Amino acid sequence: MRRFLQTLRVIPCAMHRPHFIEPHVSRALAALKKGDFASLDAWLATLPAETYDCLVWRLASYRHARRWLQAWSDAIPASAHPSLIAAYGDVVDAWAVRGETYASAIPFLRRRRYPKIMAKAHEKFACIVERNPADAMALAGLIHCNVVTGAGGGKRVEWLEQVLASSGFHCTAIREYARGTQPRWGGEYDEHVRFAEWVVEHAPAGSCSHIVAARAVLDDALTVAGDDDNHTMRGISRQLGDAETAAWLRRAILKWADAVPETLQARVQDIASGQGDSYHGICMETFAFAAYFAGAKDEARLLLTTLKGRLQADVWETLTPPVPGWLGAVGLRYRAAHLVHDRVCRDLELDPRQVCA
Repeated sequence: MRRFLQTLRVIPCAMHRPHFIEPHVSRALAALKKGDFASLDAWLATLPAETYDCLVWRLASYRHARRWLQAWSDAIPASAHPSLIAAYGDVVDAWAVRGETYASAIPFLRRRRYPKIMAKAHEKFACIVERNPADAMALAGLIHCNVVTGAGGGKRVEWLEQVLASSGFHCTAIREYARGTQPRWGGEYDEHVRFAEWVVEHAPAGSCSHIVAARAVLDDALTVAGDDDNHTMRGISRQLGDAETAAWLRRAILKWADAVPETLQARVQDIASGQGDSYHGICMETFAFAAYFAGAKDEARLLLTTLKGRLQADVWETLTPPVPGWLGAVGLRYRAAHLVHDRVCRDLELDPRQVCA
């Protein structure tokens, strides 16, 4: 019956899989509840930067997790983790007040309130950086606050240079800086593409920071969608996709995968089997969606086939309307994103039933 409904396109073929960070969150929460701060501190020091980033954001979004931060800080005064999570907690609170809309559409009272909360986060990030100028996550937090509210004035480039000097192409800081180059966040025309080109040119092969190239393409797709209320995904891909854009994104995919065209398929399979449960899995989904819009059809087909329709990233929801909360309660929260995935497969002449088999 399910196969029949998929053939009729009543239900999508793609499926949701838990975000790769979920097991890490469970482990961290268990350690916090037991008060096992020493082992938690030691474990966090071993995590890759991208995993640590996702974990910090997730813990910061849980108010009950923040209750243990003071005890953690008292137990290990030298640890920067509790302060960092507390600072990102303020960022989360500020976003909850601000909302995800454009600044001009924020109600007046909330428009006055959320910068004050973000300023608290900025102050905490600044204190962490004062103690340790090489703390890339705190510097990324400063960049984030600057992009959203202008906190810190014109120091954004200085903070990025600090990150590059101490941590190289730290994916979190690169992503946060890239946000500020996007037109809807005050960036100049095509600045987001120029920055992404610079990252692809200079970041080392295998780095997740190359994801900013895919995000630049998706930001252009979102801009086109905003300019035309009657847009279709196929129409956007035809408008954005051309040989030059496809070639550029193809180069970014090769740098991310640390491959050449002849070895890309094998490398993508290796990444899916060995690093799929990491931020590389998020990169794979993001590059797949961006490649569709950029006109890099062969790469899009390869990545989609490798993913097998098991989706964890929210990137597929970029061009779908918000889903009402009650749909999540009945298990349909991800349906729109899955339908987008299936539509992309069909546009690329792939059968989503076979891709997701």
